[in-house]
Amino acid sequence: MDRLNGKVILISGGARGQGAAEARLFVAEGARVVIGDVLETDGRQLASELGPAAAFVRQDVTQEGDWETAVKVAEKLGGLHGLVNNAGIYQPRTLTETDTELFERHTRVNQLGCFLGMKTVVPLMAQSGGGSIVNISSVAGLRGSPGAIAYSATKWALRGMTKAAAIDLAPRKIRVALFRRTSSAVIARSPVGRGS
Repeated sequence: MDRLNGKVILISGGARGQGAAEARLFVAEGARVVIGDVLETDGRQLASELGPAAAFVRQDVTQEGDWETAVKVAEKLGGLHGLVNNAGIYQPRTLTETDTELFERHTRVNQLGCFLGMKTVVPLMAQSGGGSIVNISSVAGLRGSPGAIAYSATKWALRGMTKAAAIDLAPRKIRVALFRRTSSAVIARSPVGRGS
């Protein structure tokens, strides 16, 4: 299948798990991928496995400079047509067990990281003719979950951010969607590459 021929997709948190599955799927569909992650060994190994269609970049999603570097790598691969904001953390604690540091860590990775990603990719994605941004969420962004005060707060926020970004970026031909992290079937329904 070649649904994504000629497309370049950046995946944050792409070194293992769902991010690695996304990278493999997109390459199988004809895309080139930029795998961003703090897990350098896993990320480099995956990029090597995927061959010339993949590049790894060390990326801390809380750092604007790391996003800029990842976008430059995408540009060298031929532009930018998709972003999967996959990076995230989940360290379960109840309300009374959650200290400020843990709450802020969740906010920086799960919420600020997605904001920086969406903002940083816009110029190159618009220049590439538009594309899709997919923010990966969770059922914790739909209902309260025990022991997940910090995580839930970020996933609820991501819902609103996604809707606002979709409105802001529509004139630039950039779609923004939110998908709950529930199964690998979500990946197959991703709009990246459709109609673009």
